[in-house]
Amino acid sequence: MRPGEWRSPLSAKMVAKAGVTVSWPQLVGSDIWWVETRPEDGGRRVIVSQQRGDLIDSPFSASHTVHEMSGRSYLGEANGDSYRIYFSNRADQRIYLKDGDGAPIPITPDTNKVDRYAEFIKIPNGIWCVREQVKDGVTRRQLIEVLDSGEIRILVTGHQFFAHPRISPNGKYLSWIAWDHPFMPWDGTRLFIAEIVNGEIKNKKAVAGSDTNPVLSPEWLDEDTIIYIDEEGGWWNPWQVNIDGVRHQIINEESEWGFPAWQLGYQGIAILDGQHVLGIHGPVNNRRFAIVNLKDKSINDIESHFSYFAPTFNSNGNRLVAFAASNSDFATLVEIDLIKRKIKDVIRPNPLPIPKEYAPRISEIEIPTDSHNIKVILHNAQNPEYKADGLTPLLIHVHGGPTGHEFAVADLDFLYWTTRGFTIADINHGGSSGYGAKYRHLLYGNWGVLDYQDVLATVKYLIESKVADPKRIFISGGSAGGFTVLNSIIHSDLFAAGADYYGVAELSALATDTHDFESRYLDSMIGPYPEKAELYKERSPLTHADKLNTPLIIFQGTEDPIVPPSQSEMFRDVCIKKGITHKYFEFQGEAHGFVKAESLITSLEETLKFFGAAGDFSPVP
Repeated sequence: MRPGEWRSPLSAKMVAKAGVTVSWPQLVGSDIWWVETRPEDGGRRVIVSQQRGDLIDSPFSASHTVHEMSGRSYLGEANGDSYRIYFSNRADQRIYLKDGDGAPIPITPDTNKVDRYAEFIKIPNGIWCVREQVKDGVTRRQLIEVLDSGEIRILVTGHQFFAHPRISPNGKYLSWIAWDHPFMPWDGTRLFIAEIVNGEIKNKKAVAGSDTNPVLSPEWLDEDTIIYIDEEGGWWNPWQVNIDGVRHQIINEESEWGFPAWQLGYQGIAILDGQHVLGIHGPVNNRRFAIVNLKDKSINDIESHFSYFAPTFNSNGNRLVAFAASNSDFATLVEIDLIKRKIKDVIRPNPLPIPKEYAPRISEIEIPTDSHNIKVILHNAQNPEYKADGLTPLLIHVHGGPTGHEFAVADLDFLYWTTRGFTIADINHGGSSGYGAKYRHLLYGNWGVLDYQDVLATVKYLIESKVADPKRIFISGGSAGGFTVLNSIIHSDLFAAGADYYGVAELSALATDTHDFESRYLDSMIGPYPEKAELYKERSPLTHADKLNTPLIIFQGTEDPIVPPSQSEMFRDVCIKKGITHKYFEFQGEAHGFVKAESLITSLEETLKFFGAAGDFSPVP
């Protein structure tokens, strides 16, 4: 049986059922909490306790919409033998306080989702956090105080974006990260500190960062010293700064300790004691936790078979919990022994839903071009019931962002394809994060050109390398990845079909009709709008739609605030006008990324069927 027609034990329904995404762990007293996003429950996000099980009942869902990206949406604390939770509720975006087994009680007003809240830190009788206010097309953000009684007080204003608020151990200082348009948090940010005087924030000053140096993840080492991540040396590495602004680099290596801060709540540094801090470093195919000795600047990696750790970990200095993954484990919640430097316990296993013999070989390759080496992660076709003699269908996957990257770990959606005989090339094109500032900056001014050129170069390389069947090459991507999909199929005839998930079709419309967080993103990727309006037009797939001849399947959520449905509708209409084979699916109630079981099942099954028809083979659902 030909690759692509292999019978797989993994159905789309199994993918949806097993596709509970897990994130945001926290140590709460002796307990461990995390969040599960459950497709079979309409994508509801449930706070789960290792000791108590589900902590919030339906219809509550712990998910804020700050930046329209969600992120860490709760804060727990032990309360004797009981507990308390502060969480943002998806439906109304109010903060709720749940005291033990009692019902959640709202402590912020009902503003019809005008006000959203994130980045909670505990104070006596309440929290400090980031508040975002979106009304009549205007967005404002502040650091605020929310008391358990419901009283709200503004602490800090003056910037368009805030992240990582932290109070010093002696309670005398507040630190935070801030930035302003047109910069994104991976372009340029600043680390601020200010005095806390009778609850008021006084005498703020910037101690690190600039418009060209994106700093992040500050944590207080002691009463006057902060450990944070700085990119002055070209890579996100650990640095140290005191309250007088005197700073120096702790670790200098060509490895990323940081991340593009798409969501509020990410963490890159944890303080263990006065002489040791913890972070994550290593290449994208071998990420590792490391303990840094601040005195001699030595690095001791924590032993593990995992090759990825999420920057959502939580530590109290003595214990560490994190989500980890490998080529045969999905996101798995583990506790790490910081003394023995190894995995202590698996809190929430997340094995493959089928035998490990079906796990593909995953490897990173580099493809040389005149300007850079393209980074590509290959997931090889694998099914123990069949042998891939010769060429396999190739599925090119393009990540979103575009400032982001993929890791060399098991992916549930990819497993659906590799067990059917597809090889997947997951492209970290020029401009992706994870490879230092120089590689990330390749996309500055070049989005809409370099990204699709890297895709086409990858396809040609894999054809020449006798990996891919040139008649059965497909491409898929969402959001910014969907934009690259559209440009790739317009500017080449290499693909049998494409799958566009809520992709960008027309750039000027995106520049004027997207949410605040990304509203100036394209200033660096293309140029300021409307000054560069002609360039926006030239880079837009819609401008060159007359060249489209490739069959296209399109998926879109009706409630997407980032890439509105109008973007996908434009290309649907092109397909209709030109008589191009296509399918268009609009999922009611879905936003930027699908979370409902029926959406996940439909998109997988229909894409497989569509690719089979375009590639002249008969896949088994």
